Amino acid sequence: MSLHHQLVEVAAGMDVPEGFRADAKGEVIVVSPQRPEHWNLILEIAFRVRLADSTLLTTSDVKIAGTGDNDKAPDVAIFRKDAELHARNALAFFEVVSPSSVEADYIDKTAIYAAAGVAEYLIVDPARETWTLLTNPVDGAYQVTTTKPIATPVRVAGIEFELG
Repeated sequence: MSLHHQLVEVAAGMDVPEGFRADAKGEVIVVSPQRPEHWNLILEIAFRVRLADSTLLTTSDVKIAGTGDNDKAPDVAIFRKDAELHARNALAFFEVVSPSSVEADYIDKTAIYAAAGVAEYLIVDPARETWTLLTNPVDGAYQVTTTKPIATPVRVAGIEFELG
């Protein structure tokens, strides 16, 4: 395992204060506060999912079993209300990209979530004003990637909604 991947695991296992996040960036771990815009977008996504389908459960920054040695805590995870919070039961994971999490969200978590069998992984990138949906995980890699402008409605976990 590369040093970077080891640092991803260490960052995932760190106990950081509320409102902060730890991410591996190259060969260092960066602990940074979540910006209000970042956090508001996460809350808005979770709200829109619940509004679109009240039978779904959303979590935010909750460690999910089955996502590596130090369980990952996606910005938003979607499950059926009666499902155990385990990656194999996830309908979708979302990550909102921040300046310190670009590599982790696009590369590291893509591999981790695909290997865990998460059916759909949505990367929301406010800086690029895009969303990228990865689907159909097979042998630890997503087979389909779709990128659209952030204003385009997205269909995830069987529901369609706008991101902002």
